[in-house]
Amino acid sequence: MFNPLNYIQKYFARKEMRKNRADLYYDIAVSLEDRVPLFTTFRKYESRARRRNPGEALVYLDMMRALSSGSLTNALRSIAPNSELLMIDALQSAGDVKMAEGLKFLSQTAEKTDAMSQAASKAVKYPLSMLVIFSFMLVGFSLHVVPILAGLLPPEKWPLLGRILYTISQIITHYGLYLFTVVVALTWFFIYSLPRWHGRVRQFVDKFMPYSFYRDYSGAMLVVSLSMLLRSGVSLRSSLDRSLAFSSPWMRFHIRRILKSLANANTASFGEAFKTGVLNQYLEDRVQDASERRNPADAFVRIGVGSIDRVIAEIQKSAARMSSFIMIFCGIVLFIMMGGFFSTTMELQSGIKAQAQAR
Repeated sequence: MFNPLNYIQKYFARKEMRKNRADLYYDIAVSLEDRVPLFTTFRKYESRARRRNPGEALVYLDMMRALSSGSLTNALRSIAPNSELLMIDALQSAGDVKMAEGLKFLSQTAEKTDAMSQAASKAVKYPLSMLVIFSFMLVGFSLHVVPILAGLLPPEKWPLLGRILYTISQIITHYGLYLFTVVVALTWFFIYSLPRWHGRVRQFVDKFMPYSFYRDYSGAMLVVSLSMLLRSGVSLRSSLDRSLAFSSPWMRFHIRRILKSLANANTASFGEAFKTGVLNQYLEDRVQDASERRNPADAFVRIGVGSIDRVIAEIQKSAARMSSFIMIFCGIVLFIMMGGFFSTTMELQSGIKAQAQAR
């Protein structure tokens, strides 16, 4: 029977466990090294959580049910992202020793990928919050302040900035609902298109913000996932094949093109195959360099996690540029609002003084 309280408890428990999954990976790895069966480990975690966090205990119960089929991937599906599930799925057939080593490596990697996710999240949230705040300010000004000024002084007598403000207010007053609908529709399309839209046009659009944010992040996660699989002994082609099952339509489009290029005898190195637009220029160059090394697989593994710090820096640079653009836009909006208001009120005061002097 469906219990809403249990659902809410599990939702927040999964959210918290997702943040701390690096610790869970490490704990599972230690248990495997001590030859403790996975089911026994999860049963102990569930028993401990029952006394401390009922929601977490319910999540562990779900994990134990999934684990009964012998799949650690299914057990961790609710708290691990696809890039990490990909490696866990590969490790399952490698034995407890290899799985323990892989989970320890995954624990370290999860902390770095979380840092990259936080950098990407901050890069998007701050500019958007500023844009939303100033948009509401402009709407409030247009609906409440401008009509008062228009009742005191005819708009045709307003100064230039005041007339600009009046024109904007009229557009918002008469077409604001339509503009809001268009903005919501475009926002929905953008979010929907990020993991789904692919093709030649998307490859071009991915070079520019905000799509470049998604390309940089997803491309880095692909490199990290492949490096983890290569470290586990899985070949590059097999790693790419495995990635297809855990990828978005956008990523599958690029992976299929990479596989097609690898199958082409004219492809000089696997670095050439990755030039599909899935990676930014920095990662493309690093993968190309790795493909030319004496031991390409080892070189690819080294750039995997090592590239995350550089990608974080690139995301922060892009965020700074976008924030500067948003701040300039917000400054223009503020200038029009304040300049239009004060210049109009000064014109109004001048008119009142002129009328007083005439009397």
